[in-house]
Amino acid sequence: MTFLSDKDSRARYRRTARAVVGAVPLLALALAYAPAAGASASGSTNALVFTGALTGTLKIGPNSGCDASANGVTLSSFTTSLSSKKYKTWSISVFVTKLGTYMKFKFLKSSFVLETSNLTAWVATSGKMTITSDSGTVNLTLGAHEGAATGTVHVKGSWNCKA
Repeated sequence: MTFLSDKDSRARYRRTARAVVGAVPLLALALAYAPAAGASASGSTNALVFTGALTGTLKIGPNSGCDASANGVTLSSFTTSLSSKKYKTWSISVFVTKLGTYMKFKFLKSSFVLETSNLTAWVATSGKMTITSDSGTVNLTLGAHEGAATGTVHVKGSWNCKA
């Protein structure tokens, strides 16, 4: 009888091992396409996710401003705010000399600026932004630029100004 029970145990072990081996590629595929925890909005259009000195998501809602031109874009009147208790009103100005991808930044020539209503601002210092005539995608690090801005802020997301 022990022989049969050992044989049954080995058969169960092989079936379990096959199931686990078969599940590994599916799990890897699911992890590759699933958004990271806390970053689900980073892949969606019209949402910018901020981490670091400021945290939260700025969403561009139906009544938000999204004015684009060949020289950049101004995003304003977000439906959400960031973690700052001091500032509740945010706007973003993107300046470019031509449409395309930027990985080097120069204020007012090729820059991404996060601003408050009282002229406190953080500007892009590194990362990547791609700007088209009506949309943009960013994955940037921002540094304190003026006013009471402090710390480093990371921003990732995209927007589309077409209605």
